[in-house]
Amino acid sequence: MAYHYDCTDKELIEVLAGMGAERTKGWWEDFRDLLPPTFLDIAEMEWFARGLRMTTLAHIPGPFQTESFARALFEAAIPQLPEDEFEARVSHRIQRHRALDRPGGPTYMATIHEAALRIEVGGRTVLHEQLAHLLDLADKRNITIRAIPFSAGAFPGSGQSFLYAYGEVPSLDTVQLDRTSVAEFLHTSTQLRKFSLQLDQMERIALSESRTRDLIQSIMQQL
Repeated sequence: MAYHYDCTDKELIEVLAGMGAERTKGWWEDFRDLLPPTFLDIAEMEWFARGLRMTTLAHIPGPFQTESFARALFEAAIPQLPEDEFEARVSHRIQRHRALDRPGGPTYMATIHEAALRIEVGGRTVLHEQLAHLLDLADKRNITIRAIPFSAGAFPGSGQSFLYAYGEVPSLDTVQLDRTSVAEFLHTSTQLRKFSLQLDQMERIALSESRTRDLIQSIMQQL
């Protein structure tokens, strides 16, 4: 295929060949006939990424969600999901953490707006459990969680949640925009630079890891 498309980037060719040579079927393939293809694309992108940077405004990042939190989110879908698809979406959502737990998994930098930490998805008990789970995740070597407080005001990219996935080579970098039903993937250098700069700015105004932990603990005490 590289020959056919006149690709001469040896490093890219080797990385793609390595990805294609994996003999074990990815866990996401179990959902191929149950969920929209973009669900599988996101899981595969996370699995093969070298690093991940996410910003989210209204919800906890997918790989960090507890089962109760994920169920509450999907229960709010309009129109109501069929039972089999509902259960498949919950199971897929929870299994996305496997990319972070596996040996040699990607680093994950999550910048979460305070609103996402306070919205009582599923009620107070579910949110309390979810926030406790976030604190546990923040102790992991490859996961960094920082919060943007309400006091930060407006900032670039404040209207969009998105994920920046770093590939094994820069030409495989991808931005996935968070959409209600269909995920959108961006690849051009201009688009990648735009969202990379937005993440840089968000991380500059975000609280430190220790202050983020203090904020989360404070919210838990109020529930």
